[in-house]
Amino acid sequence: MTTKACCDAGLPAKSTGEPIGKVFDLASSPAGKPLPCYEVGSGDRAVIVAYDIFGFTENKRTRLVCDQIAAAGMRVIMPDFYRGTDVLAHFKTFPPEGGIPAVIDWVTGVAPFDTVIEELFEVVVKYLESTGVRSIGMIGFCWGGKVVMLASKRGKIKGGVSCHPAFLEPEDGANADCPQFFMPAGDDPPIDPVFNAMKSKPFFDKCKKKVYSDQPHGWVLRSDMSDPTAKAARDANDAVELAIEFLDSVIM
Repeated sequence: MTTKACCDAGLPAKSTGEPIGKVFDLASSPAGKPLPCYEVGSGDRAVIVAYDIFGFTENKRTRLVCDQIAAAGMRVIMPDFYRGTDVLAHFKTFPPEGGIPAVIDWVTGVAPFDTVIEELFEVVVKYLESTGVRSIGMIGFCWGGKVVMLASKRGKIKGGVSCHPAFLEPEDGANADCPQFFMPAGDDPPIDPVFNAMKSKPFFDKCKKKVYSDQPHGWVLRSDMSDPTAKAARDANDAVELAIEFLDSVIM
């Protein structure tokens, strides 16, 4: 499930507010160079955030969402698997001339999924566990939704949220070993094939989906949040609040 909706949605709106977390490096043996991370909050329950194609620095709202999750009582960490670059920094314009094929080629080159998952468990999860975390969940956006699903078959993740996910296939649902909450946009590919692939799972009764049919792909992180009464902002906040509620229920 790849989609040109990722490009059609355009650039993220400029965000107001200042993130309150810290940026630091974790040593990373799989990639051979440090892994920058944004971390905020405290406690023995953690949420790993997998960002969208705009990466670690281009869209400040991504960090503000991390702060919002942390304010609900969970420790949050967002690794920079792109290591300082993002789709806009690379192409200089968005959508790029080559459209979604160019984006796919770029992201699979800069952050191959197998390397990302290896780093996630060998570096990020080990760091969290070494600093007192006993239970871990995940939330991902766009590209990050695929990261969540790939990580959710390794036995360490207690639950995952995927907002306007990309690159998902039914096998991702079939391979999941923990509850999932999917929040696709109206122009995203249908989520039912992935969701229904989990029906035989013992945790299926905890799985959820909510389609935001009036919103375009990427709206949770790309919407203009300056007017909280606007529908896009209200739906973006609704998605984050539902994600927090779900994660709080599964990261026990």
